[in-house]
Amino acid sequence: MTTRRRPLTNQQKIGLRVAGGLLPVLAVVIAIGAINEKDAPTPAAAATTEAPTEQKPPVAAAESKSTSAEPAAEAVLTVENNEDFAALLAAVDDYDLFKKFAAKYQGRTIRFDGTIAAMNRLGNSKTRFDILVFAGDNIGAGATGPNFRFSDVNITSDLRVTGSNIADSIGVGQKLRITAEVKGYTGHEYADLFLLEPVSTEVR
Repeated sequence: MTTRRRPLTNQQKIGLRVAGGLLPVLAVVIAIGAINEKDAPTPAAAATTEAPTEQKPPVAAAESKSTSAEPAAEAVLTVENNEDFAALLAAVDDYDLFKKFAAKYQGRTIRFDGTIAAMNRLGNSKTRFDILVFAGDNIGAGATGPNFRFSDVNITSDLRVTGSNIADSIGVGQKLRITAEVKGYTGHEYADLFLLEPVSTEVR
């Protein structure tokens, strides 16, 4: 028995044409959806793109220690480590230089080789003296530097004599290595005195 197809109505023909036209569009939409799904990051990958949580920087080991430190002791001034002191000892009757050095370095400690130029007893005392010292070994003509003075000192306890060849007594012409504190300067053209406080005195 032969099956006869029923002729399509105009409305059915329009529906088929629309459906046929939509098929390519649906195929494109499905393909784009598949591509997007393929390119979308997996949950694990997406998690790695998140900004890292803020962490506190590690505390440096040095910061855990106290930053306070005892100040280093000031170096003793010598002709080798201080140009001003070298100029002072080489100067001749430069009273302005003597005064400026004493003001600048008051309270500092100096060390130099010197020679006793004069010793004067204080009143009737037999043990206390004003002692005048020149830099170097020369106490006559050609001496340089200021008139260094120890005021009202005992030659044993106050001078704090040290060394391996301590003499029973000291006097004019005795060569010394002097370490002393700068106390100040007083003087003028006819009488200048560079005042020192003894720290230690070594017989040379």
